[in-house]
Amino acid sequence: MKNLLSKIILITLLIFSFNKVFSQTETDSIQKEQIVIVKMKNGDEYRGTISKDDRGKIVLKTVNGEINLIAENVNTIESYNYKGKFEFANPHDTRYFFGPSGIPIKKGKGYYQNILVTTNFFNYGVTKNVSIGGGFEFISTISRNPIWFLTPKVGFDVSENIHVGGGFIMAGFAAERTATLGYGVFTLGQSEANLSLGIGYGLLDGKLSDYPAIMMSGTHRISKSIALLSENYLITNNFYFGIHGIRILSKKSSFDIGAIVIPEISVVLPALPYVGFVRVF
Repeated sequence: MKNLLSKIILITLLIFSFNKVFSQTETDSIQKEQIVIVKMKNGDEYRGTISKDDRGKIVLKTVNGEINLIAENVNTIESYNYKGKFEFANPHDTRYFFGPSGIPIKKGKGYYQNILVTTNFFNYGVTKNVSIGGGFEFISTISRNPIWFLTPKVGFDVSENIHVGGGFIMAGFAAERTATLGYGVFTLGQSEANLSLGIGYGLLDGKLSDYPAIMMSGTHRISKSIALLSENYLITNNFYFGIHGIRILSKKSSFDIGAIVIPEISVVLPALPYVGFVRVF
């Protein structure tokens, strides 16, 4: 278990260490007249097309005219392919509160996710269709009996509005015991508004579950900064729980606020709080 946790941490460090390398690779492939985002070393950002790039100066054509930028003060230049109605793209469209959509993580991109303060995940797109990921629960880790996770996934954009994916979620806990959920998911829609249907089977200590777990989730972005989220599960033949709430969006982050609804305990607790945070890199 310690070796597995060490590998997850090593992968995470490598992802952050080589982040600038991947950004530069994207910069090198930018075509003339393509819209780009120029990020300066002081944190400023500009969007437009590069009309001139020589003698240490970059001339960027924007909607408000041309801007002269000093090349040595530029941090990164990335292509801008977003065509939606909002100011920026949804930064976190590959998962809902927790469950996955069929939309794949883009190659060279990834994210850190924190759930309910204590649980941490890292996921990274190694190819166009394959991502790797994992995580750990903080309190159990410092108590020397860590709960760890592996979350690899494959995803395919069949068309602009159809996406399919699959993978497994493995958790290790309680003195080398493991639980694994293998799943497939179908997503209809685009990044800003979609609906997903997933099905999976669990494996606990080598024993396959008798019933599948069925997921139905959806999101709808209603403004630049707010999206509605609903994530629903039917486990066994009669046990249901759901998470419902909102996602607050920025260009590189999202913050989730929701309520976990479990009808079987609703008399005692109508809902449990859910909070989550994602930082994209």
